[in-house]
Amino acid sequence: MEKFVSSKEIVERIEYLIEANNIPKSDFLKEMGISSGNMGDWKSERSTPNIHKLVRVAEYFKVTLDWLVTGKDRHVKEDDLLGEKLQSVGSVQELSEDEKAFIREYIEFTTYRKQDKRE
Repeated sequence: MEKFVSSKEIVERIEYLIEANNIPKSDFLKEMGISSGNMGDWKSERSTPNIHKLVRVAEYFKVTLDWLVTGKDRHVKEDDLLGEKLQSVGSVQELSEDEKAFIREYIEFTTYRKQDKRE
């Protein structure tokens, strides 16, 4: 049987992240739209945080939702960060010709390496 995850443990991880990042707790709560009363209720287990709040907190601190809830697999995977970076570019039209050429060369090189390893 798996261990029950308490909202108190989730709050402890959130408080750890707030402290580790030297963020005033009140500023963080305001930005996330979480009242100190809600946080207190979560900590005392009178209520539990909703999934939307947990997703926002995980995104804010760049940790996995799994870590926030269970304490396992803390860091966001590089592939997730790569996707985020690619989305921030917007569109290929926003890249310079040099940037486009670099990306094409890198893709060709990566394809070559994969093919070379198979042989």
